[in-house]
Amino acid sequence: MELNHIGVTNKSEEQALRFYRDFLGLEKTREILLPPELSEQLFSIFQEIKVLVFEKTGIKIEVFISDFQHANPNFIHFGLMLDNFSEVTEKARRSHVDLVIGKHKDKTVYFLKDFSGNLIEIKQK
Repeated sequence: MELNHIGVTNKSEEQALRFYRDFLGLEKTREILLPPELSEQLFSIFQEIKVLVFEKTGIKIEVFISDFQHANPNFIHFGLMLDNFSEVTEKARRSHVDLVIGKHKDKTVYFLKDFSGNLIEIKQK
């Protein structure tokens, strides 16, 4: 078994492009309009939904453009193993991307938040 893709929700196409393409460096490979009938069958919402697909070798993220709000607390996240961890954390600071750092005893955990509040755990490869 292998992971095929991850789906996340973003409030706007512009925010999705800024984070997943411009910040993370993924390529936007497709744009899909999910018809209301299919959207209702799959997600219980009768609404046309735009989906942007971003990819890079070994990763595929489907970004659903919607004003859906996650419940609080939101534990949903995905993790990325980075070749250039310190470069990405520094870029986050320069780009006003939220970098969340959690520490307990000798363990430190790092998350990025995209511009819609989705959590992405990051670790050095």
